[in-house]
Amino acid sequence: MKTLLLLLTITFTFNFTSIAQRNPTKDREKSPDRIDRVNERNPLRNPDQKREPVQQPYREKINPPQTSPPPEPVVIEVVEIWNPDPCDCCPDPVSPINYPHMPPIIDNPPSLDNLSLTEVYDLGIKNLDTELFNEAIKCFNILIKDDPLNCEFYCYRGRAYHGLELFEKASKDFRKAIKLNKRYADGYYYLGLTEISSGNIDEAIVDFGLASDFGNDKAKNLLKKYFKY
Repeated sequence: MKTLLLLLTITFTFNFTSIAQRNPTKDREKSPDRIDRVNERNPLRNPDQKREPVQQPYREKINPPQTSPPPEPVVIEVVEIWNPDPCDCCPDPVSPINYPHMPPIIDNPPSLDNLSLTEVYDLGIKNLDTELFNEAIKCFNILIKDDPLNCEFYCYRGRAYHGLELFEKASKDFRKAIKLNKRYADGYYYLGLTEISSGNIDEAIVDFGLASDFGNDKAKNLLKKYFKY
């Protein structure tokens, strides 16, 4: 009990002393260097102090930021539409050039009387190959007149008659050629073609057989292909 009262007395005495120190009516002594102390600790509160300018960061000094160039201005070109005058596009008409009248070029064949027999023979073969059968007949008439025993001339003239579908005259010339040369293979071959054109199939087979025997390959192929010989 005594201990408890002693503790209460000590506690009350301590609290009273603290309240007495906080007495607001008591003048506090102002420290003469308060302002200076505050200014030293916080220089921002010093009104006379000059502020230094803000320095650029060190990183930006080393690597300055890259600024993109300003965009180029868009230039709009105004195009004027040209509407030409129709008369400007049409040039003046040019008059055609009048050339003097030229006579038509006529290819006159040479006269057979002025040609040698060799030239007549070459011309006859050329006319026969180009199917100028009438002209070929004229050439071979001259050759037969000069050499009536030449079996080839009769065969060539017979081919020209065959081309004109004069089968009777063609057959007569082929037979004349065979009569002059009984082993004339081409004579038998073309005689066989004329017999087929006339409808004499059996006689044509005989003529092709003789032509094949005398060495005409065309007649041999015809016999194998169409007549199974």
